[in-house]
Amino acid sequence: MDNKKNKFEVNSRYFTIAIYCIVSVFIMAVLVRAVFFWESTSATLNAFLSAMSPFLIGILIAFLINPLVSWMRKKVFKKFFHIKNDALNRMLAIFVSYGIVLSATALGLTVLIPELIDSLNQLLEKMPSWANSIMDFLNRLSEKYPDLDLKYIQDTITSADSTLQSFLSDFIKNITTTIVVTGVTVIKFVFNLIVAIIVSCYLLIDKKMQIRGIKRIVFATFKYERANKIWNIIKRSLRIFMDFFDGKMIDSLIIGILTFISMIIISLFNVSGFAECALLVSIIVCITNMIPYFGPFLGGIPSALLLCIYSLQSGLIFGILIIVIQQLDGNVIGPKILGDSTGMRPLWIIFAITLGGWLAGVPGMLLGVPCVAVITGLMEDHVNEKLAEKNINLPVIKNEKVRKGKDKDKNKNNNKEETKSED
Repeated sequence: MDNKKNKFEVNSRYFTIAIYCIVSVFIMAVLVRAVFFWESTSATLNAFLSAMSPFLIGILIAFLINPLVSWMRKKVFKKFFHIKNDALNRMLAIFVSYGIVLSATALGLTVLIPELIDSLNQLLEKMPSWANSIMDFLNRLSEKYPDLDLKYIQDTITSADSTLQSFLSDFIKNITTTIVVTGVTVIKFVFNLIVAIIVSCYLLIDKKMQIRGIKRIVFATFKYERANKIWNIIKRSLRIFMDFFDGKMIDSLIIGILTFISMIIISLFNVSGFAECALLVSIIVCITNMIPYFGPFLGGIPSALLLCIYSLQSGLIFGILIIVIQQLDGNVIGPKILGDSTGMRPLWIIFAITLGGWLAGVPGMLLGVPCVAVITGLMEDHVNEKLAEKNINLPVIKNEKVRKGKDKDKNKNNNKEETKSED
């Protein structure tokens, strides 16, 4: 009888409390280390991210190429070639999609690198004449207004001109040597890129299996109600990411093609530089357009300066052209393609881009918007749930098209939603 009383009995309540305490202590320890030993924590975090970079880049590549793979699988191999085997269909779609992307990238680099070097050479040749023109203007201005002290500006222009010329000259002459000297870095980058491509291939090949495996783990670990809620959060987060990347890629591709066609048409009116730089500028605009709000400036300003090599008129015309195209994108093309994919107001988008750029540069500016969109979307769901529990009706004001679109989405059955998430 005494042995039964002294026998240890497992208490699930105290076990849960102990787990919560351990997790809380661990989180507090991480926060204390991050605050008081930031330099070592930052170094550790950077080393971890550097080691995991092939895997993270692979995930990003999988997200970016997934729309093309899905389109090839459904429209080309399933409908056009009538391939019924799902595994063969998916493998062919992945193989062809990667072939298209890698071939286009190699072709683009083959065309762009010589054109970029040629543009830098032209810039180097024209810089002295630009500097002389500015100096002549300042001399005339100082003669007309003798009270103005322009010596500091003149000295600055002279020193900046010589410094930039020497920098560009050394850069162009030593570009091959630089590549050889930094061979280890290049080899490491190529190795990481190959590993990232392999990771992205496996993610796309085993996508359904991975999704089902994660779902099994979630439902095996938590009670059904909580597991269902966690799984809905995961699906919602993935849907926001995929909607953003899919829509932004299509939108950016359209803007790049529209820029290329517009520059070719304008070049017919004897506008110098537009025909020569059409491909380079269109690719720059297409890539930078992936970043909301700031992307057009990141691509448009360097492109306008590049066209100024040929003439200031060309740079001005391109500036007007890119403003017109971006207005068309912001008011017509973007809303039609993206719709309410992020569900964020412009202020939050600017905040996401600023924070992401501060944390991780250009990749952070690209990933900041969908990350913040996930957080705001989950917060909105939580607020709506709490308001519904309190029987408080405070609807969010949205435009009629978005509201109708969301009402249609709610009427879809769960099987279609799960199939869409798996795709």
